Amino acid sequence: MTTYIIRASHANEFELQNYTPLKETIDLKVVSSLSPLTPISLPTIRLRSPSDLPSFPFKKQLLNRLIGGDQWLLGLDELASIADQPIFHTAETYTPYTHQAVVLKREGKLKKLICTCWETIPHNNEKFRRLKSWKKQAYEYVDLFHTPTKLAQKALIEEGVDPSKIVVVPYGVKLDRFPPHRPRHQVKNILFVGRLVEEKGVGDLVKAWQALALPELTLTLVGQGNIHPNLPNLKIRTLSYSEITSAYQSADIFVLPSHTSPTWEEQYGMVLVEAMASGLPVIASDSGAIKEVLGGNGLLYRSADTDELLRLLTRLINDHALRAKLGSSARAYAESQYDSTKIAKRLSSFYL
Repeated sequence: MTTYIIRASHANEFELQNYTPLKETIDLKVVSSLSPLTPISLPTIRLRSPSDLPSFPFKKQLLNRLIGGDQWLLGLDELASIADQPIFHTAETYTPYTHQAVVLKREGKLKKLICTCWETIPHNNEKFRRLKSWKKQAYEYVDLFHTPTKLAQKALIEEGVDPSKIVVVPYGVKLDRFPPHRPRHQVKNILFVGRLVEEKGVGDLVKAWQALALPELTLTLVGQGNIHPNLPNLKIRTLSYSEITSAYQSADIFVLPSHTSPTWEEQYGMVLVEAMASGLPVIASDSGAIKEVLGGNGLLYRSADTDELLRLLTRLINDHALRAKLGSSARAYAESQYDSTKIAKRLSSFYL
């Protein structure tokens, strides 16, 4: 029996590394679009998708309105027929490919349907009537809901999902890819990793860093987006996932300054797990699930409060002992909670 982890264009190694150890005991394949988010180490079937269309003005908005999004997978029904009663594991109740899987489950073509849900805001993604309908159908036909956080679990319950159908298992990283390093006595580099967009709070971090007025202190932003300030001692880097370790190894403090809005908050923050595994002291906003993921092993401030962010940066820069303590506790917590090999064993129970 084959299990398909279906992610369309969102397929990425950050998440899927948690399933890699299972390939020795489970016939496991990833189903992506022609252009997944990152290279994938697991066996992958690539299907055509509207997400593969060349970019054009208002592409995402237009496809959302016309067909419910760009994450359809052409040939998914044929895949279910060829595999003969496979297990499908999708993501989010409102995605087109989850709806495709729900239809197949309703028709009796799947042995089991699992859905991973990151969303932490109840009744979000219901702007269009179609999506609200898809979500309700998923509540009925999905056999098991997986959430990486208790906050996402709570959101599903508030939407009416049977709590007995929800299992909380966090995602982790391959710890040997993110070895801890000894903290330097003097802070030289503050690091952010993620999309360079307003909702990630990048502007807040740049403002706080400028207010520090420390000419020897570099701010490194790793990612892509529409925010790219041109300032002395500010570096913007684009790194593949295989290269990202170097960014953590050269940093002294990691900051995740995500914002919160009525329709978006930080659902998890895999970069938090990577930074913690690397033994970095972390400063983060209280957006979404950040507090839960950190588990008390970092400094939190109220989202969008730039003055408080500046105060915490100043405190950490001037306190070597605190940086060492936070970095050590973060690594220990990552070893106990975010070891992808241990997590894979927990995920394997989904496919029994």
